[in-house]
Amino acid sequence: MNSGSTSDVTRGDVERLFSNADEPYTTSEVAERLKCPERSAERALETSADRGEVRTKEVVDGTRIWWRPPDEAESDDQQSELREFGAFVRAVKDYAIFMLNPDGTVASWNEGARRIKGYSEDEIVGRHFSTFYTEEDTESGVPETNLDAAAREGHIEDEGWRVRQDGTRFWANVVITAIRDVDSTLQGFTKVTRDMTEQREFELQLRRERDLTEQILETAPVSICVLDSNREFVRANQQALDLLGADQPSVEGSSIESKNLYDGAGNLVPNDERPWTRVIDTGQPVYDFHCRSDWTEGDRRWLSINVVPLEGMVGDDNGVVVAIEDITAQKERERQLEERKSELETELSEILGRISDAFFALDDEWRFTHLNERAAELFGLSQSGFVGRSFWEEFPERSDGRLWEEFCEAMETQAPVNFELYDERLEAWLEYNVYPSKSGLSIYIHDITERKEYQRKLEESNERLEQFAYASSHDLQEPLRMVSSYLRLIENRYGDELDEEGREFLEFAVDGADRMRDMIRSLLKYSRVETRGEPLEPVDLNDVLDEVRNDLERAITESDAVVTAETLPTVKGDDSQLRQVFQNLLENAIEYSGDEPPRVHVAAERSGERWEISVTDEGIGIDSEDEDRVFEVFQRLHTREEYDGTGIGLALCERIVERHGGEISLDSAPGEGSTFSFTLPSTNE
Repeated sequence: MNSGSTSDVTRGDVERLFSNADEPYTTSEVAERLKCPERSAERALETSADRGEVRTKEVVDGTRIWWRPPDEAESDDQQSELREFGAFVRAVKDYAIFMLNPDGTVASWNEGARRIKGYSEDEIVGRHFSTFYTEEDTESGVPETNLDAAAREGHIEDEGWRVRQDGTRFWANVVITAIRDVDSTLQGFTKVTRDMTEQREFELQLRRERDLTEQILETAPVSICVLDSNREFVRANQQALDLLGADQPSVEGSSIESKNLYDGAGNLVPNDERPWTRVIDTGQPVYDFHCRSDWTEGDRRWLSINVVPLEGMVGDDNGVVVAIEDITAQKERERQLEERKSELETELSEILGRISDAFFALDDEWRFTHLNERAAELFGLSQSGFVGRSFWEEFPERSDGRLWEEFCEAMETQAPVNFELYDERLEAWLEYNVYPSKSGLSIYIHDITERKEYQRKLEESNERLEQFAYASSHDLQEPLRMVSSYLRLIENRYGDELDEEGREFLEFAVDGADRMRDMIRSLLKYSRVETRGEPLEPVDLNDVLDEVRNDLERAITESDAVVTAETLPTVKGDDSQLRQVFQNLLENAIEYSGDEPPRVHVAAERSGERWEISVTDEGIGIDSEDEDRVFEVFQRLHTREEYDGTGIGLALCERIVERHGGEISLDSAPGEGSTFSFTLPSTNE
């Protein structure tokens, strides 16, 4: 026989196939044995069945089986039923199929039953089928009720929990069919059981997902609806119904095309430009479609619409999901913000116009966004024509130098920068104050040419004054030495000849000359701070303090002073000048200790790029009103009879600290001691 031809399959082929077959065949098995398409085999089998040459029966899942009818002698007895049942059992392999006696005991067992229920044929045949029911169902009489119903109605279908041999449960679909002979005498039952546990769990999962989807749909803060390919509503949540002013029954099946949409200008949006139409036509989603509607009473509302295609709709592959958000309040806020922005820009322009400094602003791509009249005048620009143009393209000569570096640093660090720069093109000194933000820079420029010139002249004047002070101090020492020498010569030669008053006058004169000498020496040191100082280099303050302690060893011992110190840092400084600072502060702490032995402590604390050094004593203290005066030259808070000194020591400390770029301050109160603090640059090590 040639395969693949319907006409080649004849009744004779079918008759020969079943003549030697005691077992039934499925349609596919017949096609395989006859080597023909299933459809050809099915037609030939149907022809044979019409003539009574074969019998057929459709079982579960649409499977059809075919078998040779029994001989006449056995057609009316139980053997016919058994043959038919055997055919049924053979065709369906994934079901537990077995027979029950009229009393409900198991009479036969198949492989599917063993696989599903776990019993072998020897273990279960003869036992009552209630073994498969749960204890609750057994106590409720469910097995007997099912058999009675099957006997009465012919068959019964049931679903519920059943029990395997190992005690585990499974969800079963059960069909019990009564078997009767020609006299309608009940011969038993067939029982078909299918394990539906996975299907039931799948259905439950689908139900849970459906319930969750429904819950999300109804609790979503936006309007959501489903449309079919005809733009008709399939489903809408409550938010959408409220927006449409309708209820679910009235909206289902109605078209969304009856709802008008308007653009920002108030023009009607054509149907082919509406977002759902575009998605249905192209299959591509549409997001953030902004329009206005008059779906509800009152003013037109602003809507933001998102539409995505929805696949798998029953009978329709072109449905869409539409999400609609009422953004009327947002649009109103945007309008108000835009108005406020316009007002602020107007106010800013007026403010910038009143600023005496030049001002301009750059965005994050270095383009002008603002330019006041002073800046336009300074750079020779048109105030309106430069907005939007690049700063570096307009001033390429400024793009390779400090200005570029400072602007870039401000943007990178988001920290303000301040610097002074000589602009050769403008022949002027400019001070830049640059304030960064994520969107760009705000730059204020002040012309400091006059100030620089004044500073230059002031520095020259100070230098001349320092030179004069140094020269004067130096030149005064010679006549002062002569006065002191002759006073001592008089004292040595004629001291015995002077009366007590004369010796007192001479003592006053010598003491005055000595004090004058000390003041001149201090003044020389003061004038030399800037001109005779050494370069600032790393200095270990521990070494400096040790040297000062050695120099003051006699004073420390005689006063029974205790000087303690923490570990001090290394700073950038002038070694000899810093030694002078420590010596002056320690001498004052010992000198002004009061009646108690001096107690002095030196400490250090890091503050950014600088170190703060503090010298604390427990002495007589200083009134807060005098804290600034102590740093002035030749200022004394006590008489010479009370405490010795020139009145220039703290002024000298202040000048040295200022030369190091630092500051010195005093924290004190009468009777509570004093703390002198000063800052020095760190070495960044």
